[in-house]
Amino acid sequence: MAGEIAVWASDGDQKIQKREIEPGCLVSRSSRTMSRLSLGFAAAFAILTTSYASAKDAPQASFLRQKIVMKDGVQLEICLAKPSKAPPKERFPVLLTVDGYASPCGSYGRPWYADYVKAGYVVAYLNLRGTGASEGKLADREYSQTELDDTAEAVDWLSSQPWSTGRIGMFGTSWSGFTAMLVGARKPAALKAIVTFMATEDIYSEDVRYPSGILHMDDYTVAADSMLFVTPPDQDPFDEEILRNRFDQQPMSLTFLRQQRDGEFWHRGLRRDLNPSAGDVPTMMVGAWHDPYRNAAIRALENSRGPVRAVIGPWNHSSDYPGPTADLGRVTLDWWDYFLKGKQNGVLEKPQVSVFMRRPYRPIISRSQIPGEWRSIARWNNAPIRPQIFSLTESHALAPIAGPASDHRLRMIASTGVGAGLGWIDVSPDQREGDATALIYESSPLTSELQILGSPVASLLSSVDVDHANWFVKLSDVAPDGTTTLVTGGALNGAQRQSSVEPEPLVPGTRYPLEVKLHATSWIFQPGHRMRISVSNALFPSYWPSAKPLVMTLGVGEGGSTLALPVIPPQAPEAAEKAAADMGSRNLTVTEAEAAGSGHAETTWNGPVRSQILRDDLKRTTTVKRGYQWASPDGEDVSVEFSVADDDPAKASFVGRSFMKSKWREHDVEWRGTTELKSDAGAFHYRHVRQLLRDGKVVREREWNECIPRDLQ
Repeated sequence: MAGEIAVWASDGDQKIQKREIEPGCLVSRSSRTMSRLSLGFAAAFAILTTSYASAKDAPQASFLRQKIVMKDGVQLEICLAKPSKAPPKERFPVLLTVDGYASPCGSYGRPWYADYVKAGYVVAYLNLRGTGASEGKLADREYSQTELDDTAEAVDWLSSQPWSTGRIGMFGTSWSGFTAMLVGARKPAALKAIVTFMATEDIYSEDVRYPSGILHMDDYTVAADSMLFVTPPDQDPFDEEILRNRFDQQPMSLTFLRQQRDGEFWHRGLRRDLNPSAGDVPTMMVGAWHDPYRNAAIRALENSRGPVRAVIGPWNHSSDYPGPTADLGRVTLDWWDYFLKGKQNGVLEKPQVSVFMRRPYRPIISRSQIPGEWRSIARWNNAPIRPQIFSLTESHALAPIAGPASDHRLRMIASTGVGAGLGWIDVSPDQREGDATALIYESSPLTSELQILGSPVASLLSSVDVDHANWFVKLSDVAPDGTTTLVTGGALNGAQRQSSVEPEPLVPGTRYPLEVKLHATSWIFQPGHRMRISVSNALFPSYWPSAKPLVMTLGVGEGGSTLALPVIPPQAPEAAEKAAADMGSRNLTVTEAEAAGSGHAETTWNGPVRSQILRDDLKRTTTVKRGYQWASPDGEDVSVEFSVADDDPAKASFVGRSFMKSKWREHDVEWRGTTELKSDAGAFHYRHVRQLLRDGKVVREREWNECIPRDLQ
């Protein structure tokens, strides 16, 4: 029987609309609206947009807000930062960045962006439709077709302005970097170069919704659902048209939950590994070893037809923490100057790749510095990287000799990984607790230094006794005192072992060769340290658990599972010093990095302001609670809670709550959002509630409820 959608108007009249949905699942959307009020709202996405340099920090820039009329008549706001002391008729190349966070005009997404204006570029920041001061409906997803179309129109508009040379670059961090890559793959005529920071074009298996093809929920889920729709500060937040276009729009997490497998929804045709022409526009990619999007830089190097330059530092998603920092302003300006100004600065003759080779460090999540050294590689495809194969053996060793064939078995504990951090983002805590319920294989203590650079690959020979399972592999460094530091890791949705577009169930008991490609990494293993591989079928709460209790069998020894490490020879000390100087950075010894101590927890993703793990030994359930203070303690907050039952992993749950507060004239204004997701063996049960309050009273509310079948998740 189909459910019904109920919509309540402010006068209490009820209108019923029909919609076909899954049997037994009710979908309801309600809206309570009070009288229009002269209220405004000012919101700063402190984590999402990171730190900003203001206009007073960049006195050589003048800021201008302007409207661009799209082909359909919708007006989008663009903020232009122009060199302020230039002759009236001088023309400039333009650098465009785009996202949905609607940062105020007069700010920059990164401090060094001010350097772009000082160097003779116009920097343009476009508010996507339905965000900031732009008209139109807020999209129910990031990177929508409308977003890409609007951005391409903006590129054309910028190229035709009288103050523009007609040569446009696109740049940005995270969302704006994603958009730059996706629009770049469409090759607008005026777009001459791209610079991205912490971004990927593989938005299915590398972004935050389905990393490695497995459902993921976190603080960004509820933030995107609850914070992107706020009214701009200079407009009435209770304007009915604005509320219909923003507040009443479907939450993003619901859109993505309906798209559990790969396909054209995820812009597959714009991926560089699937479309050779997607990398024609010259691209410089800045990545980080503690950021989950770092694979994109390697993929661009290996698959792009156009010029590519890659920098991968020790940072997290912030691109400057943990240190050491680098002079990314100068490095990226060289790219812009060559492709947008035609300066013959030899940028294409310089090393194609600059990477920070990490050394072992104590796994303190808020550490301020990472030890290691910079390394330059002339051309990635000619790098002296060779695979070195290690076997997982009967004695739980990681060894060059396989030894006799054997089988190891592991019963899945759904809460495995609960103490191991948030997967592949940020500095992770000690892995010993997270590895306690996994299969572990360790090498003998190394007798000499071993350096790796690239993507390790775990080739597993494995089966399970159910029709669906996930596999997780982590590579760690074990110090002589037992401290276990995560180096990298990877995951595989077993149903997607052959295709993420057409997943297939497993046949229980059938042994499959499974390739788990670990995230790209760098590491310098030290003498006396051990290498550790852990294999499990859960990594909670980073990944939503598969539904059925299971026992995994792993084939080891002769003909069994192996690990291929991308080994690179050491470099000369003077080469490391030159590489650091070229990056405007420095190399750090282990002693120097440890002496630097810790930074602040709020600068990390694994270090929220509030964190708690609760275990019920009788019910065998685990609950993880995290809280993030993104702005002032009274102004903005996000909290998330994950729960799972070890004996019944189908019964997992997530709830995320957020609020944002401000003052408007004599009124208190608050925006609230709650996203809930529960699962059983066959479906996900979704609920999102959105509220707007004036002086503590709810004046508008919307609710979405939907039951969505699990699609091999």
